[in-house]
Amino acid sequence: MPDERTGVSVTRETISEIARELFEARRGVYTVPYVSPRLPERDLDSAYAISAEFAALRERELGVRRVGRKVGLTNALVQRRVGIDEPDYGIIHDDMVHASGARLPLSAYNRLLIEAEVAFVLKSDVTDASRASVEAAIDHVTPAFEVVDFRYAGSVGRIVDTIADNAGCSGVVLGEERHPYGEVDLTQVEMVITGGGKEITRGVGSNVLGDPVNAVVWLAETAIRTGEPLRAGEVLLSGSIGYIEPWPADVECVATVTGLGRVVATADSKG
Repeated sequence: MPDERTGVSVTRETISEIARELFEARRGVYTVPYVSPRLPERDLDSAYAISAEFAALRERELGVRRVGRKVGLTNALVQRRVGIDEPDYGIIHDDMVHASGARLPLSAYNRLLIEAEVAFVLKSDVTDASRASVEAAIDHVTPAFEVVDFRYAGSVGRIVDTIADNAGCSGVVLGEERHPYGEVDLTQVEMVITGGGKEITRGVGSNVLGDPVNAVVWLAETAIRTGEPLRAGEVLLSGSIGYIEPWPADVECVATVTGLGRVVATADSKG
């Protein structure tokens, strides 16, 4: 896939090779070097092609199926922290979804990170990315933890690194309550994460592109453009309301979102 600035193309073999490396690293729980040195700078098409093949490998070899998607880097505070100025997206498979109260074995992750957000669940397909159509397709919302882990030893790296690695998404923990969309003003909700009673991070809903539903609209537009429109029943993560922080071990972590309830999970060092 040619880079507009350099004209350099990434071969299908390179895309498949990198996807296989990331797949094996996730399955074996180890890290690999950043992929960005092998891609033209900001070659998002190739990075997403790697991510798609990474997801396809999981589906073919592990028998999992797609049940949702996540939008990442929607919070300007997070974007500034990592030096990236645009959202990205990844795939959620059925083996990545956990109920509130889950115990996540730390042995299954390289370096577990915690973030909390609003999750949207669709009741119908989204074939028109207008805000009105997206809102009409939403069944309910709930608080959620995104289970964040990368196949790299350091930070998230460049935008192509995070995109290729499924935007860092390794799972989701869904909240205890479901609320009809529109019942709560998502721009005004306040989110707080505590671990063992100590505050980890906090934020307000408007941190997410002004309104968390704007992240879903962005995702709907992107999904239609790439020929994979959002489908009924999918779980959609809209992006972190606060900062993304290290997940503390062996303490109950609780995220509360005003008007939406809470989500609870524990990172288990013995698991």
